[in-house]
Amino acid sequence: MRFLYPSVFWALTALLIPIAVHLFNFRRHKQVYFSNTALLKTIEQENAKTKKLKYLVTLCLRCLFIIALVLAFAFPYKPDEAVDLNADEGFVGIYLDNSMSMKAQSDKTTLLEDARESARDLVLQLPPSTRYLLLTNSFEVQNEYPMNQEEMLDQLDRMNLDGRPAKINEVIDRFEMLRKRHGYEQASLFVYSDFQKNMFDLTDVQPDTALRIVAVPVQAEMRANLSIDTVWLGSPVMQPGLSNEIYMLVSNHGSKAVKGLPVNLSMDGKVTASATVDVEGEAQAELVMQFMLKEPGSTRCAVSLMDYPITFDDAYDFVIETRPMLKVVELNRPSNTSFTSMIFDDDPQYDFTLMDPNGIDLNALSSAQLIIVAETSSINETVRQNLLADAVEGASVVLFHDEGNPVDTNAMAVQDLTVKHDFFSDMILDLPQHADMPKVKRHVRLMPSLNATVLMNLDNGDPMLMETTVGKGRVYDVATTLDPDWSNLTDNSLFVPMMLKMALLGGGVGRMSYTLGVDKTLVFNDLNLEGEGSLEVRNEDGSFMMMPAHEIRNNRMIVFFHDDLPEAGFYELAMHDSVYHVMAWNDSRVESELDFADRETVVKSFKEAGFETVTVLRPDDFSNRDVVLAMARQSSIWKWFVLLALIALVGEVAVLRFWK
Repeated sequence: MRFLYPSVFWALTALLIPIAVHLFNFRRHKQVYFSNTALLKTIEQENAKTKKLKYLVTLCLRCLFIIALVLAFAFPYKPDEAVDLNADEGFVGIYLDNSMSMKAQSDKTTLLEDARESARDLVLQLPPSTRYLLLTNSFEVQNEYPMNQEEMLDQLDRMNLDGRPAKINEVIDRFEMLRKRHGYEQASLFVYSDFQKNMFDLTDVQPDTALRIVAVPVQAEMRANLSIDTVWLGSPVMQPGLSNEIYMLVSNHGSKAVKGLPVNLSMDGKVTASATVDVEGEAQAELVMQFMLKEPGSTRCAVSLMDYPITFDDAYDFVIETRPMLKVVELNRPSNTSFTSMIFDDDPQYDFTLMDPNGIDLNALSSAQLIIVAETSSINETVRQNLLADAVEGASVVLFHDEGNPVDTNAMAVQDLTVKHDFFSDMILDLPQHADMPKVKRHVRLMPSLNATVLMNLDNGDPMLMETTVGKGRVYDVATTLDPDWSNLTDNSLFVPMMLKMALLGGGVGRMSYTLGVDKTLVFNDLNLEGEGSLEVRNEDGSFMMMPAHEIRNNRMIVFFHDDLPEAGFYELAMHDSVYHVMAWNDSRVESELDFADRETVVKSFKEAGFETVTVLRPDDFSNRDVVLAMARQSSIWKWFVLLALIALVGEVAVLRFWK
């Protein structure tokens, strides 16, 4: 144990005062005349030992009081809790949490500005020979080399907010790797962060005795925040002129309820709808708005609210795409009649292709929104797997079964429709009591899987039509074929709306938005690049451009984002002047919840993770002349000496009052 102010020990000379009082009796004796002193001598002899013990205990308590008080004012601390930064060629890492939650308001400006100013004070107080390394959430390579004082101050001034949150274990692992790369045996890492609990993760970190950590928590004045977490469509069917609904989830991360919060929906930069929502404290609420798209193509949409000071999660950008033409592919033998071509071939909204199962174009299949298999016996297992992969990526696949075990040859009709299901809900407004239902002469007895939904049942209870959600798409199993020898399905009034609905569901919206720092690999089914050139990702005003890596795999374009985009917003995937896709990117909502670890939790977590030398400071401690002294001031040992002084004082009073 060491003392921050050892010069205070001169006050121990005050011990001479109680010692002098006990050695010399300065009290004046009062003379009292008494007739017989024999009795007094007897009492004095009996109490002499008790008096001496009482005086000795009182003396010890008074000395203990003075000693404990002096030691408390000397600020004792453990030397292993302070970090020695005065060694020549010291290596110091500074991590500044520049995620969006650091935009919260502090008692001065913002948490990020407080952390930046404190880090500047730290750099200015350390020896000139110290070398620095700056870590931020983006882990920028240009900051990851040993910098001198001037370079470090310049990089601190240049640092801005970064949308990607980073966990503490990632920061420590990164710094340890860089320390070893640059050949430093020991180093100190100063961690400036608000220490959100969901990001304060120390799992899988290997503690190293060569690393000393100084945690500097910065705390927000306000603990309230509102966020829009996600959006989704009421119906996956998107057509120009067709009304739809957009749902959104609004979260209140504060304890106070919010009433009448305005929320706006904008499309291509224009506000098209507004609504208000009530959200209870620490709760969520759903809000729904109606909209209508006038033209096909990509529509840039956003829902937003007003909230201060944390604003990164106040808006949610997304893209709704409606295709000007839906691609339909039918796999059918040339000798068979194509009944679906009568629906799609002459309609300008559909691009219909009739394909021989023995000569399949996999590229055409992967770009289709509706794939029809007229007879399941005409395709092999390899084609089945490709069709399943297409369904996973969003296509509708319709399988008309003509093989199976067993095949029922009894004539019967469809008895029941699941009218309330989304498939039929906007197709059938009213079902008559004796409606004309499809009739079958023979059918395959299908066995529903656990995740399948039966949309039609036959008289004997066998499924006639089943829907199974597979990935982003759907697979429809029909228990019969379109051949008149099997059924009259093609002549029934349900046939045309059923096929159109399947095509529209397959042509629904794709991925509406992506999350910065999370989505690294994007898959596009209908992205066919024409000509030579590099694929580019650029923002709306053209101020940012990057060329991501990409490849063709299984007839799909896969785009890899190794580097994060600079900010949330809309980006175009293009080549030269041709825009192939519009993407919406949003900041992660991980930091929307303002739940922070306090000082005791920070220390405990580091200790449990195996870090021995951990000091927790306040940001303004670095304005002192000596950083090591500031660290020592964080010791709480002095409180125990103050408590000991109080105990000694109370003991002295008790002895003088009750010891007779």
